[in-house]
Amino acid sequence: MATPMRKPRIVILGAGYAGAYCAQKLERLISPDEAEITLIDRQNYFIIYPLLVEAGTGSLEPRHTVVSIRSFIRRAEFKMLRVERIEAAAGRVVCRLEESGQRMDIEYDHLVIALGSVTRMPPVPGLKEHGLEMKSLADAVGLRDRAIRMLETAAATPDPAERKSLLHLVVIGANFTGAEVAGEMEAFLRGAVRQYPSLSRDDVTVTLVERSPRILGALEAELADYATMKMRRRGIDVRLNESVSAIDERGVTLASGPRLEARTVVWAAGIEPPPVLAVSGLPRDERGYLVCARDLRVQGFDNIWGIGDCAVNTDAAGRPYPATAQHGVREGIHAARNIACILRGRPTTPCDIVSQGSLAALGCRTGVASIFGVKISGFAAWWLWRTVYLMKMPGLARKIRIAMDWTLELLFRREYVQLGVHKPKGDAGR
Repeated sequence: MATPMRKPRIVILGAGYAGAYCAQKLERLISPDEAEITLIDRQNYFIIYPLLVEAGTGSLEPRHTVVSIRSFIRRAEFKMLRVERIEAAAGRVVCRLEESGQRMDIEYDHLVIALGSVTRMPPVPGLKEHGLEMKSLADAVGLRDRAIRMLETAAATPDPAERKSLLHLVVIGANFTGAEVAGEMEAFLRGAVRQYPSLSRDDVTVTLVERSPRILGALEAELADYATMKMRRRGIDVRLNESVSAIDERGVTLASGPRLEARTVVWAAGIEPPPVLAVSGLPRDERGYLVCARDLRVQGFDNIWGIGDCAVNTDAAGRPYPATAQHGVREGIHAARNIACILRGRPTTPCDIVSQGSLAALGCRTGVASIFGVKISGFAAWWLWRTVYLMKMPGLARKIRIAMDWTLELLFRREYVQLGVHKPKGDAGR
């Protein structure tokens, strides 16, 4: 009796924007008889990253910024595993269960690598011990809890210089994440300080440090300059062409020499590929990112695909697509289309993405945006930012919950209270 042929298996590593949307699109494009789809991630949710800062500052209920992977996909099999290495020659991925440590080998016919990125941590003295990240929900809520702890400590501190140190927040890196953290946290702290009779608005300082000549480098210079002007008018100390040489438990030392006394330092200065790629044996560029062809396949491989933040995918002119949510989603969808083409014996197509624009919220109901070449700033950009991300939320229920959160935040004052979630790394001993 003949052994029935095994259906092709498509394995997707990483359930962030790129991986989750790739799995969802594959479910729609191919039938259960054509292939099996397996999605692997060490978490059973993905985060709506653009809303992370608002979740931390209390504009949004934190759980409304995460999406259950099992509710996002329907037919694909989900496995919550940690990826240890990729054995391309054997056509398998080596994974482990987090709790038991049991090894699991997952074979594939097509492999989609969408493992995202991690925070780039250069060898700055004290960074790993005292720098806070902004890559997870725990990071966002932990920063909020720490800020309130600093407010409570400052309120009980008689020394004016010590109070200013406690309420000084330094953000290093002025990309979208860094600029939004600085803007939103400045608004959060100045709003919260009104509840403390012993403190004044002048006790609060936010410093944004950027090594390049302007903030928000992905935006047009005109919008970046507007954002800088608005932040400085609000009292945020924006330092350009500057970097950090050391961080300790009481502040940072700038590369140019001055020292900033600050008890809270947020590191938002770039990303790098996940360490697992370094042992994958796959082609990578000098920074460690996967090198891919125009159809999103990893160079030299017919059945391995690289999408999202961990891969270098280029347009027709050879320019790499930026590591943003909108590009990750569209790369994931295009990879699904190309895999479906191969399963049906059709040629693949290059991934051509026309950027829809960029938006950044700066706190105090102001923002900057560039949409299809149209530049918008101020309240209109902030309103557009919220509208765009509300429309992009997966699921009607989540849209309604977020709309209600934002409506209540406009009508009522925030609750400046700790949630009891503290980030262990970089927070211990402070």
